[in-house]
Amino acid sequence: MSISITVSNEVAEHLDRLEVGSTDNIDEKLRLLLIAEYRRKLTHYRLTDEQLQQKYHTSFEAFEQKRLTEELEYSWNVESDAIAWETAIDGIRTMKRRLDKLTG
Repeated sequence: MSISITVSNEVAEHLDRLEVGSTDNIDEKLRLLLIAEYRRKLTHYRLTDEQLQQKYHTSFEAFEQKRLTEELEYSWNVESDAIAWETAIDGIRTMKRRLDKLTG
């Protein structure tokens, strides 16, 4: 499927000047920019997952199974971590799926 989009002259000029990969094709530049952004987000989500695994000495799945938020009396920090961790796990899956679509 192919669609046309309209961008401002300013954005078009920036895309034209942007050295991404070894292409002058704007469609390919946008694809490479999307891949770079998805990889950046994937790295962020993986880092969050890793930090929380270290903090709680367990995986997110085990964290949920052990009901650690309940065990730790639903403190603000634990609840906040649980939300961030769940977001990271979902983000990892989503970014991997999006990257597979663009690169596969």
